[in-house]
Amino acid sequence: MPVLANQRHEKFAQLLAEGRSASEAYVLAGYRANRHNAARLKSFETIRARVLEIQGAGAKSAEITVASLLDELEHARQRADSLGQLSASVRAISEKARLAGLMVERQEIAVVNTEDEPACAQEVLHRVAERVSVEAAVTLGRCFDVEFDPTWSPDSKPIQAPGISQRLIEEAKSMNGRKRPVS
Repeated sequence: MPVLANQRHEKFAQLLAEGRSASEAYVLAGYRANRHNAARLKSFETIRARVLEIQGAGAKSAEITVASLLDELEHARQRADSLGQLSASVRAISEKARLAGLMVERQEIAVVNTEDEPACAQEVLHRVAERVSVEAAVTLGRCFDVEFDPTWSPDSKPIQAPGISQRLIEEAKSMNGRKRPVS
């Protein structure tokens, strides 16, 4: 579609294509402020078609493809070679390889765990009791058919996790093998 014959309509379409609101574009195109008229002008078929054409041309000119980037890098490499700049040439070659997917940068992700692996199911349940709650430890134990023993310790001595009251330990003992009471 060619440029619109009405200059104010053309300006209005260009401003809409830039992303301006209809009211703002209407005033900037030289009209007196009127939201109703701005909305009506925006709905004209010629205006809508012109806005789409302007936006399409902008998108096409801004299109960057892997092929275009590879061409630019090849041009940069040739220029660096002709100027005797070997490091720039090598850099261009490596960038081309990376863009083409021939070279993949690998990163090593290390998980650092300072805590020892639990030796048995009771140790796992006690860690859950310490960090979450005794009730969670009992429930988890029930899921795996393991009875939570609140007196278990690696040294065969009764332990009490920090923050666990004696009432909760007694409750855990009474809950083993039963479902949680509904309150």
